[in-house]
Order: sequence, then C-alpha cells, then structure tokens
Amino acid sequence: MRNYENPLVTSENRMNPRSYYIPEGVSELQMLNGEWSFKYYKRDIDVKDEIADWDKIMVPSCWQLQGYDDLNYTNINYPYPVDPPYVPDDNPCGVYQREFDIKKVWGKIYFVLEGVSSCAYIYVNKEYVGFTQGSHLQAEFDITKFVTKGTNTIQVRVLKWCCGSYLEDQDFLRYNGIFRDCYILQRPKDHIEDVRILSDAEKISVDVGKEADIALLDAEENVLQLERNACNVEWKIENPILWNAEKPYLYTIKIKRNGEEIVQKTGMRSIAISEKSELLINGVPVKLHGVNHHDTDPKTGWYQTPEALVKDLRLMKELNINCIRTSHYPPTPHMIELCDEMGFYVILENDMETHGFRMRNPNEEDRYDIETGEWPCQRAEWKKEMVERMQRTVMRDKNHTSVIMWSLGNESAFGENMKEMVRFIRTQKDCRLIHSEDASRLGESDYVDVHSTMYHSLEEVEAFFKTGSKQPYFFCEYCHAMGNGPGDIYDYNELIHATPQMIGGCVWEWADHVVLDEKGVQRYGGDFQNEKTHDSNFCCDGMVFSDRSIRSGSLEVKTAYQPMVTQYENGVLTVTNRYDFTNMEDCEFTYEIQADGETIVFRTMKLAIEPHESLKLNIDVPKVEYQYGLYLNCRLYKDGKEYAVTHHKLADTPARQKSDEAAVQAVYEGENVVITGEHFRYVFSRHYGTFTSMKINGKEQLAGPMRLTAWRAPTDNDCNAQLEWGGLESYRQNGRSENLDKQFSKIYDCEIKDGRIIVKGALAGVARRPFFKYMMSVNVTKDGRIDILLEGNVHERTKYLPRLGFEFDIPESNAAFTYYGRGEGETYCDECHYATIGMYESNAEKEYVHYVRPQEHGNHIDVKMLKIGNLKFETEKTFECKVSQYSTEVLTRAQHTDELIKDGKTHVRVDYKVSGVGSNACGPFLAEKYQLNDKQICFEVEISPDEHYE
Repeated sequence: MRNYENPLVTSENRMNPRSYYIPEGVSELQMLNGEWSFKYYKRDIDVKDEIADWDKIMVPSCWQLQGYDDLNYTNINYPYPVDPPYVPDDNPCGVYQREFDIKKVWGKIYFVLEGVSSCAYIYVNKEYVGFTQGSHLQAEFDITKFVTKGTNTIQVRVLKWCCGSYLEDQDFLRYNGIFRDCYILQRPKDHIEDVRILSDAEKISVDVGKEADIALLDAEENVLQLERNACNVEWKIENPILWNAEKPYLYTIKIKRNGEEIVQKTGMRSIAISEKSELLINGVPVKLHGVNHHDTDPKTGWYQTPEALVKDLRLMKELNINCIRTSHYPPTPHMIELCDEMGFYVILENDMETHGFRMRNPNEEDRYDIETGEWPCQRAEWKKEMVERMQRTVMRDKNHTSVIMWSLGNESAFGENMKEMVRFIRTQKDCRLIHSEDASRLGESDYVDVHSTMYHSLEEVEAFFKTGSKQPYFFCEYCHAMGNGPGDIYDYNELIHATPQMIGGCVWEWADHVVLDEKGVQRYGGDFQNEKTHDSNFCCDGMVFSDRSIRSGSLEVKTAYQPMVTQYENGVLTVTNRYDFTNMEDCEFTYEIQADGETIVFRTMKLAIEPHESLKLNIDVPKVEYQYGLYLNCRLYKDGKEYAVTHHKLADTPARQKSDEAAVQAVYEGENVVITGEHFRYVFSRHYGTFTSMKINGKEQLAGPMRLTAWRAPTDNDCNAQLEWGGLESYRQNGRSENLDKQFSKIYDCEIKDGRIIVKGALAGVARRPFFKYMMSVNVTKDGRIDILLEGNVHERTKYLPRLGFEFDIPESNAAFTYYGRGEGETYCDECHYATIGMYESNAEKEYVHYVRPQEHGNHIDVKMLKIGNLKFETEKTFECKVSQYSTEVLTRAQHTDELIKDGKTHVRVDYKVSGVGSNACGPFLAEKYQLNDKQICFEVEISPDEHYE
C-alpha cells in the first residue's frame, strides 16, 4: 500500500481546522496566485527531486484545462476499478514550484491551500512539510521552521488520485491541480488560533480562546460593544436588526491581539422548527427557493473568480432564488462570505460522495446495498477521514450566518461513520439543522432534522405525509433542469406554499458543465480522449447556460419562485405578498389590460402589503372590441428589475367571424386536386393526402409538402419517454417503442365530396401497427381561405405522443413571423407561467435556443393566430406553433451545435398539441396532465392568404 492509499493516514502535519479568516494589522498576507513552474508526470513514481525542464502554469487552475492529462466526465461510475482504498498503479502527478520572499521572520508562518485535488505533498526549501487530502477542504501548514529571510522555494506535488478519491465521486467533470487560492500568512507568535461566534435573535457570543480586545460594530461601523482583555464575551442586543435572506443585515466583530486584527461579519438570526413542521427564520415561516450550485466554468473548470461568483449570485437574486445547496462540497470560502452579504440561505455540504459503490457489482441491481458492509460509511478504517471531513467543513464555516443547515454529503449511503459525523455536529450547539438525504432514503431520519428527498413525484410526496412524520420536508434535488426544462417546477412550488410542512427545495442544478473547444463548441462526456467511462451530456443540466445566459427554463424557475401571486374574479384583483420579510411597498407594482396584445390600460403604484398578507384592488375593465383576447398582466419591480409576473384572462374570446365566401371549385389533375382562385392556386396531392403547393399571386409559399407528423426532436428530459416513442436504436430493436422517428403515412382514400377534399389515412412507425387513424376534411373558399378539420383516433395502447400536427417548409426568406399567443420565449404546456399572451414578432434565427445538445425548442402555446410568409393560420380554440432554421431530422441527429446544418428552408409546425417537457432526465415521469394522451382528436385550423399579401 502506498501512503496515499491509506485511509487511516490522510494528512500529516496539517493544522487543526479553524474558522476562515484572513488576519489584518501586523499580520502579513502574501498571495501565491499567478504563474508557477510546473512539471506533469504520467506516473508519480517518475517524479524527480531535481527538475530542470519546467513548464509554466497558472494557479489557481485545473491542469486538464492547461494542456495536461485527459478530460473526463462521469457521474456515478468511478474512473478506475472499485477496489478501495487502492487507486491505479500509474497515478499522474503534477509538480508545482515557485519562489516567495520573506523580508523578516518575526512570527509564525503558514502556507494555506484552499483547494487542491486530489492530495498534495508540500515541500519548502526542499524539506518535507506535510501532506493533505480532501480536495475542496482548506489545508493549512505551519512552515515557520522551514523558511528563512529572503527568497524561499515552495513545491507542491499533487496526485490525480488517492484513497480520498473514493469519497469524491461527485457528478462533475473530473479535474486536478491547485484550483483555489493559496497564500502565505505570517502572524504573531502568540496569535489567536480560532474564533467561535454564536448568535441568535437576541444575543451574540464570541470565544477566541486567548485574551483580546473584542468589539461589536453595526453596519455603519459604529462601536456598540467593546470588551478588553477578554477570552470570550456574550452581548445581549437591544432592538437588534435581524439577518434574513431578503434583508441581510450584518454586524462586524473586530478582535485585536498583539497587533493582529481579525474581522468577522455576523448576523443575528434564529433557526427553528414550528409545531406545524415549518422552517422558522426569526420566528417567521420561510420557504426555500433553492438551487444546487457546483463550482464550474467552461474555461477554468472548478475555479471561479470572485467576479464570476458575484455574477452567479446576482443572477440568482434576479431569478428569485433565496437558497443554495453547495453540491457536493464546501465552495470557496469567499462564496459563503458573499452569501452572508447578499442574503442566501445555505445548505453547506460536506466534501463527500461515494455514489459509484452502487455500480461496483456487474449484473446486480443498482442500489444502496449497505448491508454488505463494503461501503466506506460502514467501514471502521474510513471513520477517521470521513469524520475529519465533516469537522473541516463545519469548523471553516461555523461563523457564517447564511449557513442554516449542515449536510453530511451526497449519495454515500448511511452508516456508523455518518452517525459519528452527526454526533460531532450536535456538539456545536449552533441551532443549525442537520441534513442527509441518505439518512431519509435509508430509514435513518431520526439522526437528522429534515426529511430530504430527490426527484419525488407529487404523488410520492403525498404518500410521505400519510406516514405521519413530523419532520420538515425538503427537496434537496428536484426539477432536473437538463436541456429544455424544467417543466414541472410551478406545480411543486404551489404545493410547497400550500403545505406548511414542505419547506422548499433546490433545483438540480445551477449551470451547465462543459468545456469549450478551440472553435467555441461546448464539449461534454464522450468528447474527450481516453475516457474509460463517461455519462455523455448528463453534465449539461443547468437552469442557466455555462456562460450564465438564461433561457425559458430559467424564467420558469423565476416565476415559480416569485414573491407575488394574484387572483382575479369579477373585477377584483387580489394581490398576495409571498415575501417573508419585505413589505411590497418596497417594490413597484404595475398592471396593464391588453386587447389583442395592445395595451389599453396601464397603472403603476406602490402597494403596502405586509409579508404573507393580501390586498384587493378593483379593476375597471373598459369596454373594447377585440378579436383574439382580453388579458390582465401584473408585474412587480424592484430597483428597475422585474421579479414577478402574473396573467389573467378577463373575458372569453368572441366567436370568430368567418368569411361567407362560397367554396371554390376543386378539380382533378392526375394524382392531384387543384383549387384555383383570383389570387391563388393550391395543389393537393391525392397520393400523399396533403398540400404540395400554395401559390399566392403567383408566389410559391411552400418549399415542400405539408406533413401530418407526431415526432419532435427529443429533449434531454424525453430520454425515458423514448422507450415509448423511439429514436434510440437499442429501444427500437427490443420492440418496445412506437418508432415515431421512422414514421410512415398511409392514405387509404382521397376524393372530392360536396366540394370538399376528404382524406382517410393513418400514421405508423416502421414495423408497428398504426398509432393514429384519421379523416381530414379540406375546404377552400373563393377568397383563398383553407378550412381543415382533422378528426381521428389514437391507438388505445399508445401511451402518449410527443406532439401531433402539421409540419411544412417554406422559403428561407420567409423567416419572420407574427403570432398571437404566449410569448415571447418558447413555451410548453408545463413551462409557460413566465410568459404572457399577446402579439409578438420573431424570426427563425431568434427562435433557436442554444442547448448544448440540440433538441426540441421554440414552441409556443395558446396561439390564436400565426402569420408567416403570405399565410395566416387561425383557430377557434388554440393551437401550438414553432418556426425554426433547422429540420426536425437535423435536430434529432445532431449531438453538438456544430453538427447543425441549415438546408435553405424555414421549418414550420402548426400543432394540435405538444406534450410538456417535464424533468424526467432525472426527475419523475411527465405528469399525465401534460402528456398528449388524447385518444380522440379534433383539430380545426384555418389557413388564409395574409390580407397584406402582395
């Protein structure tokens, strides 16, 4: 056994963990970020003591993104055999070296690594200092006896793997190197070692272990309390300003000893569970509108600059996120400082995941088989390291007000070693809750404070409440935001708000994990050399893109989390404030009434509504004529940014006034039916049962025949639905899917009856019985209007369809369009709450959504009218539509954006219905109410020449 494979000895000479701070005053900080000398070895046994041919590398960074080693993305599977504590014999090693100057050795000198993967050996002036494991945990070494006045040399030898790698099987791109800040600290010899701050809604206590001057200041730097030569203090604060995520007020504590000053920020707040099992912050029931946050950047990997972290958190605020789970490790300490300052509730997670043990046995069920005793959580030799990781997590961030829960880790089962972690956390007596989804999953909920689940359906949630458990219910992961989605978050959050015991949850996850290649294409698992195992694009599951640009899924999350809801009935609008601590008078409220998308009433005002309270407004709706719809839109703004939008239908849409023009004569011409009028000539194929040509004023509107189809380019969340639909070769071969991606259209009969074209036909996948049999009636009037009535039956054994409607191509030049429907972004029946119904203009290029893996996108629901080219589509009810630069076939085949090929056409869909997008890439199966599972289809659509045609 090599020493880095011994789980009993995972550190040497590393200092005991302490609270995070950078001392000021006489203490000296020397950042070592920047350019280092670097040498990469494919085998650690080849490392030489004397290295002459150094490369250069930037620190912090991940060496795989600096041109060394192979990239790899894997979710569950370990990238090496599951043979703990052993790792592969050929273990790559990166040697880092640089010089630093010490003008005078006057105190104690420390070297600090805030993050290094997977383990590191430290040398100063060629002398061995110590060793550490725990990639995302801080490591500090006393190097006083190794340094001299003047120039010194520090060397850090970093190994790709160690026994600790078995505890770091998180779902991310696997990186190595010094990926967080590192620095030298020189401090007084008799300095304070640790600071312990405890606060609640009434008092603040500080323990520093040695005599010091301890001062409490308010946010304006006014001294409120001062104790001299005290080891610990406790102050009861009169009329304190309490911290919460909406109003994150922080006090400042300054500790001075021997010329050194330690500054810590703290907020006063309480955390409790009510008799109703609610989460109480400062005695107020709070809902956690959360997201899981990995440290990820498409160019720098695990290293996020301070500016990038601020960008993340500001965007989260704009998206109404108030809670962050640090999946699945402590982030850089600066991020937790920012959470204190900007206001977030943090579930701080230990650097722990052993998910790959579920996959270690071939041909066996994938499960948490902890009864075997093989999981690290059950093995005595792993206890020291696992408990130490929890201690290092807690001790570093114990003074941060934003931290409201300690999390033991992720997907690591639950055994005696976890129980020992819990025992340690309980000794802290800091009122924070203890979280472990593993404990809830495996029936050990008594050890923790909340019942936590992943990806449970609403039905499974309801089943939990029948158990009689009194623990708060928390979704540590839900609404998997992979690709086009999530499409189910709104329903979850309405249930959360309606149920006191449900305290909220965290969407999986914040941002896509990708690597940008030299062409700017986003790459994922399977795109890299020498990947022994990978999980394809499963890392592309963020609710924002890797560059932090947002999409419809981002806005759907924002709307589900928004701080205002409204109800409208009989001229009265009820506005409810869902903020927990903010009066709505701090915001600007507006409402507008739109007729056919045109604003006819607009009001802006301040509404003094206390948190969790409501107010009624009388809305005067003017009498106005309209064709498509009359709607009320309400919005909430703060500091010029929109934080909430609601939408209400004010009246039923009037019956459409159709032209009373008589039908035009249709004639047979060979296998076609031709209909000709003053300004138009339509050709309808009897062979294919569809229009093949539509000329208006001699100009062709179609670039290919209209087609009745049911397939859509699969979204990432359609991965399990494809078992029924088709599109994956392995599923087609086993006979389970409908093979909708290989659709055949059969026309049984097509003839003219009473001036109408009557088509009898069916749709079927290759090698399958028809899934849809239909009759279609087509009538053309003298003014060129086409009335289509589609009626049919979906086979009783077809569970549900991706969509059903007409697809057709038009000339590329006709890419611009106008529609009256829900917009302006893409909408689906379950991903639409952020969008309002109105009149919108767009074009095919604008409609494209740059998902990492190309997929279904750009749909619009609740559409009453679509104008594109010289064609206008209208319905009595509503339809769905899509306009794209790319064909369904191209979108289905492409795995990366650079594989998309334009064919010189604009691709249009006019659909009866489209199934929702859900979050089934990891979440529950798409809810039935969002499935296109209608068995009887009746779809009427009118196509007419645009009245402005040339």
